[in-house]
Amino acid sequence: MTHENKPLPVREPLPYGRLTPDFRLESVTGTLYSREQFRGKRGLVLLFLPQAEPLSAALLRRLKGLWSEFVEINVQVLAIFDARREALMPLAQALDLPFPVLADADNHVWQLYTHEARRGAALFVLDTYGALSAQRVLPSVADLPEADEILDLARYTQYRCSA
Repeated sequence: MTHENKPLPVREPLPYGRLTPDFRLESVTGTLYSREQFRGKRGLVLLFLPQAEPLSAALLRRLKGLWSEFVEINVQVLAIFDARREALMPLAQALDLPFPVLADADNHVWQLYTHEARRGAALFVLDTYGALSAQRVLPSVADLPEADEILDLARYTQYRCSA
């Protein structure tokens, strides 16, 4: 018997080109971040990652390696985890990331963006004005695009926004 590899269904819960919901989340350093603080200043990559999944750290390491390219195109990456700030400190310290690690322990922002109760992994790419350009809501980190693909989505978004 042969099994076909069926593509995973990609959920797209937010309307493209529209302003995405604002949020306020605390980073592991105690700094508060919101979508609104970047509006008109920088593009955003929001990565919703499950803390318990080992692939989360691997993806963040690859994004760290591409960080100078994100800076060059004026895009901020925010890694948003389903854990309390204190629980994320060891991960953030071990990875020494150049971008913020945020705590969404109650999954409020996850639900705001995905409209799903059950946590998985998600990617949202926002333009400089806070409008949605790309989104993927998937069951696990393994299903997310690779780091270089995320960078390409951010590049396309910034190019389209400046053209």
